[in-house]
Amino acid sequence: ATKLQAKNTLSFTETLSCVEELLGKADSPQESLEWAKVREEILRQDESVREQNHQRVLEKIRLIYGIVFSATVFLTGIVLFICRYDNAVYLIAVGLLPLLSRRKKTENNHE
Repeated sequence: ATKLQAKNTLSFTETLSCVEELLGKADSPQESLEWAKVREEILRQDESVREQNHQRVLEKIRLIYGIVFSATVFLTGIVLFICRYDNAVYLIAVGLLPLLSRRKKTENNHE
């Protein structure tokens, strides 16, 4: 995956430098304007891809944090239930609730 990212980055920089070179060699103001638009679009698309990747990372972090938190609360509830703590059932339910609601959301998204 790292080699592919490096290749894509290299391709991006090569493409951008080629467009900038063509922009510098443009014979007319109209041609310069067209190459400037191409350059702007390349930069915009690159920024969009970076933003999407960042958004995916944030979603993964939220998912992992939620699962870890739920599992911790659930296991704490189980331990307290074994120790005969009266309100341990509430912790078990609180630990299961986010997992069940997440599962229900994914089932609704597939329909």
